[in-house]
Amino acid sequence: MALTLYGVTVNDTSANDIVVADVELIAIRDLAAICGIVDYKAAQTTEPSVDRHAVVVSTYSARGPVLPAPVGAVFRTHDAVRRWLELHYSALTGAMVFVENRVAGRVHIWRPGPEEEREAGADLAAIAAESLRVLRRSAVATVPLRVEKLTGVVLSAAFLVEEELWKEFVAQVAAQKESVTGVRFELTGPWPPYDFIQMQLGS
Repeated sequence: MALTLYGVTVNDTSANDIVVADVELIAIRDLAAICGIVDYKAAQTTEPSVDRHAVVVSTYSARGPVLPAPVGAVFRTHDAVRRWLELHYSALTGAMVFVENRVAGRVHIWRPGPEEEREAGADLAAIAAESLRVLRRSAVATVPLRVEKLTGVVLSAAFLVEEELWKEFVAQVAAQKESVTGVRFELTGPWPPYDFIQMQLGS
């Protein structure tokens, strides 16, 4: 048996009060790794494993900050998890401070029509560039997710937003949607900060 890492959260009473089947916290000082028991073998990313990962991360995110781990990160023993937490303690602590009280949203922009035309065109790129520029003003950080095929202009991006300002961000996206014609906007979220965390999983 081994341990899969779902993420890292703050080691406090609220985290320890959460009960999720087959999930445990492995703590070092004020950090706790959210882990589940799995077979020790090469990780395979499947739809059930992705869904399970999302459920566990969302459950803990509802009570406090969480640094989501990539799906399929596996450690051999509890001690291996503790060593990893110790080794990356400073970086993890800094990341925790960065995401605390913040949520992520993903904005996707496309043109209705045939599949080959949905994400192409200089006019689409121009609209996306201006709209995402406006939305960046309401975010703490932004990560590009998808670009227009010819111009390289970003069509989809993730935004890290102060939790208390989420409704204002939603309103900003709606305003951009109303300001243009022939283009669709899709906002998903709020999510845990998946797009803003890069973990070093080597020990």
